[in-house]
Amino acid sequence: MNKARQITDIPCLDDEILGVIFSRLPVKTLLRLKCLSKRYCNLISSPWFITLHRKRFSSDPDNHCIFVQTGKINRLIRTQNPGNSIKLNEPCRTNYTVIGSINGLICLVSNIASRQMICLWNPSINQYKMFPVHSENPQKTRKCDVSMGFGYEKGSDDYKVLRLLSYKTGRPLTIVEIYSTNSDSWKEVKSNSRLKMNTCFCNVIVEGLTYWVAKDLDGSTVLAPFVWSLEKFFIIPLPKEVITKSQSFKATNYHGSFALLAYSSRRKFKARLDVWVVELDISAEEFKWKKKFTFHMDFGFSMHWGLTGGDIVVENAPHMPYLFNLTTKQMWAMGINPILSLFNYTESLVSINGFKHVRNQLKRRRKASNPVRARLS
Repeated sequence: MNKARQITDIPCLDDEILGVIFSRLPVKTLLRLKCLSKRYCNLISSPWFITLHRKRFSSDPDNHCIFVQTGKINRLIRTQNPGNSIKLNEPCRTNYTVIGSINGLICLVSNIASRQMICLWNPSINQYKMFPVHSENPQKTRKCDVSMGFGYEKGSDDYKVLRLLSYKTGRPLTIVEIYSTNSDSWKEVKSNSRLKMNTCFCNVIVEGLTYWVAKDLDGSTVLAPFVWSLEKFFIIPLPKEVITKSQSFKATNYHGSFALLAYSSRRKFKARLDVWVVELDISAEEFKWKKKFTFHMDFGFSMHWGLTGGDIVVENAPHMPYLFNLTTKQMWAMGINPILSLFNYTESLVSINGFKHVRNQLKRRRKASNPVRARLS
């Protein structure tokens, strides 16, 4: 009888070389390696390795995914294999809104027991943390618009959640509430900006910046990036060409930079998509718009979402949404309908203090849908 093959340690390689090798492996494999030895566990759990692995995976388009919110069981779709979707074991069973995704963490907002709760969730490692929004503001009787954002401050390695309160009656007032995962607490910052956000959550997340498309006091559409290191908004007017010549536009994260997808069409089957990027100098408070690409297509579409590794997700109603590569003109049916929202996602080992394991909701749903299993349990 053959002896079972055993996997042993590799003592001839130091941790730095071993870390570079391991950084090429997917998260699922790394979680298994952690169980093999204490050395592997310490290496894979170290902040140095987690950062190395995150940077390598985020820089490789083959590892990019799309997080798709469907209203039922949300899914991950790999851009290199859009026909194969992965069901996710979600931490929230109630309806929730996805605020955004960055470095493998997804931020959700849900109402639980008549209280608004925020959830930070890493589906790759199947862990999450739930915490309530900031305590009710003393001026809660005044009507206000609420918008939320999610972001990352690289200098302090801190993931943050922003809650923007814009009071509309009485004396105009804008209050910014910021939650820090490092301090595990909220703080309040008064803002001099008078903005009306177009959505109840941020439009785009870029490392160090979180962007909203908003209206200023004059009613003009502007871009409002929030700089986490300075805890303030910058106001950027949109390009005149986008305002005057575009049927519609979407904000997106284009290869780590903010961009606008401006859709223009004179006739039904002569569609044009312009990609505008903004170069922002925070220290000098200067900006510059640049039209990066212009793509012409022989079809029109009713809806489009952000770029994902060079692709866009489009929907030509009443057909199913599909991935469309602007350069190669290739299309891949996604097989999911309807889509409530979608976000770029890259798997990571990123964890924060207070994370706990997500219970197996998928197994519970399968059991509940099977009457025989429900009676036996």
